[in-house]
Amino acid sequence: MGAELWHEAELLAADAVGDVIEHWGFRKALGRVWTVLYLSGETLPAVDIAERLSMSAGSVSTSLTELQRWAVVRRVWKPGERREYFEAETDFWKMISKVVAERERFVARSVRDRLQRAADLLAKGRDAGSKDRLDRVQRLLAFTTVAEKMIDTFVTSRRADFGSFGDLLSLPRGLSQRLRRT
Repeated sequence: MGAELWHEAELLAADAVGDVIEHWGFRKALGRVWTVLYLSGETLPAVDIAERLSMSAGSVSTSLTELQRWAVVRRVWKPGERREYFEAETDFWKMISKVVAERERFVARSVRDRLQRAADLLAKGRDAGSKDRLDRVQRLLAFTTVAEKMIDTFVTSRRADFGSFGDLLSLPRGLSQRLRRT
């Protein structure tokens, strides 16, 4: 394959992966930098990545630092070289499970904690609507509890079973409380 065709294909792939990464809430540059490293199949210095993607050295450096923090890129030392080289993680499961374990667990715990505080406040209510509102918040809380368990199961078993979600929003009041205790 000619160098021009390869470069065009590399940029198309980098932009495609960048779009997916951006959709997941990361900067598009992270996906583009990782893709160039992944497709190269070898270690590359930052200056080569910047050149291939027409990005600034600062943007590539920032991206490489963040990708290393997520453990999807590694710094590689080459004997006799003063430049730093980088290589892409190629184990997709390892990359995805780290993101899920860190980001999604954090969000799920945050949502659960706030819903629990809302339920605690509503449990103190004495008006006619408090019982119904508490029931609805507890159903949301049960949903988040199941979601947290599903995330944990996904990370540890590499499988996701959505069957336990069922129709959680129609759970009876007592069942939602029992789910949280298990």
